[in-house]
Amino acid sequence: MRTFALAKVRIHFLNIYKLMKKISTLFLMLSALLALPQVARAADYDVEAADIAAFNAAEDGKIVKLTLTNARVNGFNDLAATYYVEDASGATAIKGIGLTKGTALNGYIVGKKGSEDMDFVNTPSQCIEPSLTVTDATLSSFEATATTLVGTPMTITDACAQMNHGKLVTLSNITIAPLGNGKNLQLTDEAGSTMKTRDLFGVLPEDYAWPEKASEMTGVLMYYMTGWFLIPISAEAIVGAGAQPLTVTFDFSDPNFREDIGEKVADPKGNVINDTYFIDNVSLQITAGSAASKLYKDASRGQNLAIYKEFATMTFRAPEGYAITAIEFTAAGNSNIDKFTASSGAIEGMKWTGNAEGVRFLQGATSNLANTIVTLAAKDESTAALAPIEYTECADINAFNQLSAGAYAKVKLTDAEVIGISADGYSTVWIQDATGGCWLQYTSLNSVLQEKTKLNGFVYVVARPNSGNVQMKETEDTPKSEITVAEISDYTIVEGTLAEVNVTANKNKVVKITGASFVATNATTGTLTQGDASIAVSNGSVTANQQLHKIADTWVKDETKMDNVTIVAILVGKSATENQLLPISMTSEATGISTISAVDADNVQIYNLQGVRLGQLQRGINIVNGKKMVVK
Repeated sequence: MRTFALAKVRIHFLNIYKLMKKISTLFLMLSALLALPQVARAADYDVEAADIAAFNAAEDGKIVKLTLTNARVNGFNDLAATYYVEDASGATAIKGIGLTKGTALNGYIVGKKGSEDMDFVNTPSQCIEPSLTVTDATLSSFEATATTLVGTPMTITDACAQMNHGKLVTLSNITIAPLGNGKNLQLTDEAGSTMKTRDLFGVLPEDYAWPEKASEMTGVLMYYMTGWFLIPISAEAIVGAGAQPLTVTFDFSDPNFREDIGEKVADPKGNVINDTYFIDNVSLQITAGSAASKLYKDASRGQNLAIYKEFATMTFRAPEGYAITAIEFTAAGNSNIDKFTASSGAIEGMKWTGNAEGVRFLQGATSNLANTIVTLAAKDESTAALAPIEYTECADINAFNQLSAGAYAKVKLTDAEVIGISADGYSTVWIQDATGGCWLQYTSLNSVLQEKTKLNGFVYVVARPNSGNVQMKETEDTPKSEITVAEISDYTIVEGTLAEVNVTANKNKVVKITGASFVATNATTGTLTQGDASIAVSNGSVTANQQLHKIADTWVKDETKMDNVTIVAILVGKSATENQLLPISMTSEATGISTISAVDADNVQIYNLQGVRLGQLQRGINIVNGKKMVVK
């Protein structure tokens, strides 16, 4: 009996277990069903709208089931917690339910129909905004898929209408100008019609710079407080058109060119001075090459700008906010601008094209230019910056002399003596320090570079070979140079025989040779001889920019001969393999002559044997400061 009873108990508990398991399964199914949205029944709403246009026409206060067919979410205004949704029939505002901008909706939403007067000023109102407010999200059922937001092209006049409120609209070719409060801006289309814009959706970066012109702008059309606004949906939806291309012409052939851009464009001889010239805020800077660039008249070319090769530069710079996109050169006669090298872009024939803040043209064949037309456009993210010149720092002149041709250098000058100035008086000076000597072509310092002075500071130059000499040539960045000048009583002189001083280490330094012989070849050149060594002597000419000031008007005459000569001169390269002397002073104390330094001429008294004072030495016997000298 007991065994039977236990069996009945076991069966009883097994049945209870099965029953509880069924209840648990039913509970889980019920929970899942409760989590699903309800299927909206007619009892849950008052009106059913087949599209947004039907919803907008519904009576305020009614609960409406709005059917959505490819309705896109154009934007979200977080200030009003409102989405702007548009389908093929129209647009409306939806509140109280989470949506995502840039999605397409299919299904339905149930909510209360309302409307709000958006016009704070006018009576009657210019715009009423319809809206659907969801109070029970479980009654709505829809799917959201990503979509591309494309605005409907409109003019401002067509867009500003009640039926377009909330729609995504694209305006084309508009100008954008700020209004009083800084938040609102005015849009103007090509017809002159206007509306406003502002970042009401908060989609633009804090540092966003509105363009002055836009080829396209896409946004949600809204009436906001006092007028119609196009509210941008993203920064990318504003496509800047930039300023219209502008052209600036440097017309070198115009007789009035110098007057137009300022007298500093050229000195009286037509040599272009290293400086920066502006036309409509576009700058042109020219530095000299193998010869000074010139603005001059040529019999076959007329007035033109001549840019000489070998380290010449032309640098054009655009004004702030602009880029140079083209530079077209017109030749005066033959020209070779295509032989120049541009810092960016490309040269084809006589035209450069690119996109840069500035363009530097370096080292080309000599070019004669009638004019240059510079085309500008608004600067953009692809505009190339004009790379600055990189300089090698040199501790002294000798370090500079070791650089290769074309190298840019910042050279420290320590008690560097100005030992001579070229015959033209400004284009070249000779300098020396304790380590070496060189030429210096530095026109921006012309007013401070004087003979018998010493220089301390820095110069920014490019290394340029010239007839076997190293030359410091002025570069664009000359305003950075820092120079102090002090007078000296005399130069530092290297003394020795001709063979001893005529070495590379002394090139472009002052040397002194005693006990040599001289024979004139013509009125300005001759040969100095000492033992087996000989060297050319050049007294220069009044037009040479590579010759020293003459020590007298001429040699005494052709084929003049002098013995026991003492000469103080600058040793310079005549060519890559031969040197020459540029005399500072030269005397012959025994049988020859004494040519007189221009500096000392007023203190010298020359008489003939009859006691008549002479202006210069003549053939025969001369009495100079009481001493007899013979000119052969």
